[in-house]
Amino acid sequence: MALWRQQVCAVMRIRFFKLKHEGKLLGSILLFFGIFIFPMLMTFITLHLWGSSTSWEITASSYFVPTKEKIQNKSTNLLILNDTGSQIENFLAALEAQNIIPEITHEKNITSIPRYNGALKIDLEGKSYRFTAMCSVETINCFPLLVNILSNTFLKLFNSTARFRIWNEPFYSAQNPETGGRSDIFLFCLEYMLILAAGLPSQFAVSSMEDYKLQARAQLRLPRVFSSAYWCGQALVDIPLFWTL
Repeated sequence: MALWRQQVCAVMRIRFFKLKHEGKLLGSILLFFGIFIFPMLMTFITLHLWGSSTSWEITASSYFVPTKEKIQNKSTNLLILNDTGSQIENFLAALEAQNIIPEITHEKNITSIPRYNGALKIDLEGKSYRFTAMCSVETINCFPLLVNILSNTFLKLFNSTARFRIWNEPFYSAQNPETGGRSDIFLFCLEYMLILAAGLPSQFAVSSMEDYKLQARAQLRLPRVFSSAYWCGQALVDIPLFWTL
């Protein structure tokens, strides 16, 4: 057994140095590997770019005028209907901290609302505040944006540095992206890897065929090298390389 282990280690070293010095064999294996990996890589990149291009972040600056900036395009001030009967300075300061200009009104007549992209009405019921979001019919994504503004305002009032962010995904897939989309990608990659796994052994067999042509095994029998030591020594190099790829 000691002689057999020594022979296995010797054949393993020969196999390793042969792969290292024969660039053609190793290059063919890596080329075969790259041919199969490249389509998978392109698929992942395409899906990533598609996912990033079909959704965009909704920010308040697109709908309401940022502080100290002129009104451009269809941006308006955020209208605040104060129906509490008291001052709401802390609430307004939290809005301004989000780079939003609030416009205060005490009128209960909301016929002027269409001139604004959105409005927040604040009522006082007992000791609790009630917030109502109102949007113009022409403003898309106004309601989730106002809810997001309110949420971030509450965070500011509690002296939190965190903030909520929202995105719009117009090309929404009915399939659950966490399960359905990923399972399709997994099956696609699995099929590709099975083809790759079936094709790689033939690349390793090329070296064994070259040894057969050179009658390397016959020459190794003269110093009484065991056949099992020859094959095990090669396997100790080929199998880890195969599973690594």
